[in-house]
Amino acid sequence: MSEMSVANKKMMLAGLFLSKFNRDGLSALGFKTLGEAYNSFAYAVGGKPSSVKLYMQEFDPYFPNTRTGWKNKVIRPSRQAFIDEYGDLGMSEFLEMIKVQFAGNMDVDPTISRIALEAGIENGDASAFARRVMTGQAAENFFETNYRDIRKFRDCSIQRTTAYGCGFDFKLLPPSADFMAVEVKGLRTPSGQIQMTEKEFKMAQYLTSRFFLYVVTDFAHTPIPRVIENPLEAGIEFEERSVKSEQRVWVAQIAA
Repeated sequence: MSEMSVANKKMMLAGLFLSKFNRDGLSALGFKTLGEAYNSFAYAVGGKPSSVKLYMQEFDPYFPNTRTGWKNKVIRPSRQAFIDEYGDLGMSEFLEMIKVQFAGNMDVDPTISRIALEAGIENGDASAFARRVMTGQAAENFFETNYRDIRKFRDCSIQRTTAYGCGFDFKLLPPSADFMAVEVKGLRTPSGQIQMTEKEFKMAQYLTSRFFLYVVTDFAHTPIPRVIENPLEAGIEFEERSVKSEQRVWVAQIAA
């Protein structure tokens, strides 16, 4: 039997977390429904939401929640190994592990996060994780998996540019034309507000018809993609807002 993929391991970890902590776990992560969690966890790693649900159901008979799960099924060795390794973790430690696995460096690691909590440093509101996964990794991976469904993108090669900070998430290269830029946005509901940074907005102004917004809506149920070409001329009204982040700092002069 082939070794389990990294994506499946992460989805199994999510299933174990949801099974053990149930509604408290959902709340701690900022999700409102299990469906929202399935979609977000799965698309964040390029998997299927049904896989997260099935993993959770396999673990359900071993934890005190309201679901019966796969009650009469013999547990598989890989699932038993996960229970043995992670089943005794408390909420705080397990929560930080999930954040690291699905949201990159949002929190550095469980040890540092735990020290921060002990030092009285706030870890941010619970919904920050859900927002980051849905509007970031999940939406971007959804696009990367499904972009060929869009006729204009069908024959393009693709390059992820999120980490470059260039004002868009993907560069699409048609066989015989200039590249197209795609900025991906995610919404948990069928409609809602999206936000463009100054860099994204300026890139949209510069590239005009070669800049696309790919908005994935309704992550709480069934994600639906919408493609908006040249969004600044597409009849969408953008309102400029100033966003300020006030934070205390301590300044010291270092002598030569």
